[in-house]
Amino acid sequence: MCTDFGMGGIARHALDLGIWLEGHGHGVFLAGTPGEWAGQRAEDGFLSIPTRYVGGDGGGLVRRLANTGRGAIALRRWLAASRIDVIHAHESAPALVALLARMRLNIPLVVTYHGSDPQRIKGFGTIARHADLVVTPSHRAAEDLAEIAGVPRDKLRVIGLGIKPPPEDSSEDVAALRSSLLRGGSHLIVTLARVAYQKGIDVLIDCVAAMKDQHPGYRFVVVGDGPLDQQMRALVKQRGLQEHLHFAGRTEVPYRYLRAADLMLLTSRWEALPISIAESLQTGTPIVATDCSGVHELVDDTVGACVPIGDVAAITQAVERILEDEQKRSDMAAQALERSGANRFDPDHINQQIEALYLGLVS
Repeated sequence: MCTDFGMGGIARHALDLGIWLEGHGHGVFLAGTPGEWAGQRAEDGFLSIPTRYVGGDGGGLVRRLANTGRGAIALRRWLAASRIDVIHAHESAPALVALLARMRLNIPLVVTYHGSDPQRIKGFGTIARHADLVVTPSHRAAEDLAEIAGVPRDKLRVIGLGIKPPPEDSSEDVAALRSSLLRGGSHLIVTLARVAYQKGIDVLIDCVAAMKDQHPGYRFVVVGDGPLDQQMRALVKQRGLQEHLHFAGRTEVPYRYLRAADLMLLTSRWEALPISIAESLQTGTPIVATDCSGVHELVDDTVGACVPIGDVAAITQAVERILEDEQKRSDMAAQALERSGANRFDPDHINQQIEALYLGLVS
């Protein structure tokens, strides 16, 4: 179960896991709000329920409660008519629906915590405490769930996010993309993220404004779209930064952008373990990222810099320090590639651990 199956790291993780499980002999069904990546017309066994509208997208409290009830009733009817051994809910909205739907059906529930606004951690715990197991990709996130949200430690499991090996890109394609994005500049900085409040694109804009005069050759590119897309584009225009910051929109070739870049910059307000950082490691792209939850487990001064959340001065100093020292940047790129080979990024290794959790619950 997912909140929705629009393009994004959480849906992608769930879908990749499902494909792996099917390849290893398990039956997999999807439930949630349809999106670009999965829905009733595209997937056999897809159950459409309004999980997206259980949370903030649902509007007022009455509407959200109504969507919660509708979703729980639809899911319960489907569960009662099916032979389901385990429910795996990604995020709090589908977890809440699942908790209501599975009452007295004796079906184990696993919930994955992918990070949240720090003010919502306690609320997540209110739901997650009633699940059988709670999975999160970072140790710091697990600690937050135990200390802030009150999730029993014996229910917590830390399991990384397996990332498939990146597709190949020709050097000609990478060079052509880099040239088109540089537009006469000297250095290319890519942000691979949804244009949403969580990702701090407004903070990125502040950083671009702070660097444009001293480093007029820096070119920043945001790859992705999201609910604040038009608002952030308008802010860039209002501040006269169009020459320095470009919105590339959604792409089917994210790795090509990373390979074209000198640096990946992530200015998030919160994360658990960003897939974009793992992707940057796979392409040997140094990283500057804000110190959200599990980020510091992946990013240190050997592969880039981990900086305080929202600290424009610290972010800009880290970007400048790396880009103005080509030998340092080259060494970081080599270390990033080496780190990407760790087991915590290996899909088989990760998915085998999740499969073991399911089998343990069923037995």
